[in-house]
Amino acid sequence: MDIVFWLEVGKWLFLAWIAWWYYTWVREKVGFSPVLTIVIAGIVVYYLVIEHPIIGSLGVIGWVFLMSGILYMLPMVTGVWNLLFNPPRR
Repeated sequence: MDIVFWLEVGKWLFLAWIAWWYYTWVREKVGFSPVLTIVIAGIVVYYLVIEHPIIGSLGVIGWVFLMSGILYMLPMVTGVWNLLFNPPRR
């Protein structure tokens, strides 16, 4: 098997994960009506996974980035980075 095949399989698995993520997000936000949840999830998945997969991917990755606490750790990482790779001169 060649690498292009596995990259294509990985792309489709990633898009399936993003579609599932959007579906569960809609199910969480519109939990009062199962039919409305399926309709809205179908529309969101169609537009953000099938029509515009890059925008949908950026939306999910951005949401995970914002909500995971990575932004809170960024000042600590830059402090350690500067300590290790830019030691103070004497």
